[in-house]
Amino acid sequence: MSGEMGHAASDFQNAKIHEELRRRAESLAQGQEEEIIADAEGLLLFRLGEEWYAFPIDGVREIYNEYSVTRIPRVPDFILGVVNVRGEIVSVTDLGTMIRVPSRTQRALDDALPSAIIVANERCVSAVVVDEIGDIAEVPRGNVEPALSTLDRAQAEFVAGSVYLDGRLIGIVNLDKVLEPIGDNV
Repeated sequence: MSGEMGHAASDFQNAKIHEELRRRAESLAQGQEEEIIADAEGLLLFRLGEEWYAFPIDGVREIYNEYSVTRIPRVPDFILGVVNVRGEIVSVTDLGTMIRVPSRTQRALDDALPSAIIVANERCVSAVVVDEIGDIAEVPRGNVEPALSTLDRAQAEFVAGSVYLDGRLIGIVNLDKVLEPIGDNV
């Protein structure tokens, strides 16, 4: 009888040890997942012409649909005008014209404009018109490479880096350069 009690106590101890080890393994595995996610950069993908670009998700405020642009005089050709976003007057930037992406179709303001991505930094807010809005991707920061040296000089200052996603090269837009006040870059 004491032998049976000894085996029962030993089985109970082993089960308790296994449970503790399983709990610790789950805890360690969860910590690694959180570390991987913390080292990733969120990107909102979009298309200009035949090329794909991305904004860092930290700079994206919202996607804006169905709007009409009010033209303003004497601004660079990449500023289409302004829109009223819930009481806030926001400039509308044609990113394709700004960074001179070839094969992009010019649009008239009377045409229905596609959705715009409202981006912001501490100095400026703008609704950026693009051809197509894609998905949000989480990319490990280690996968982000410097911008290609073969970029046109006009484009190079607007591209902060690049990353390969699903077989496509994605240019990561330098949001601070896009949002630079007009007087600073004209």
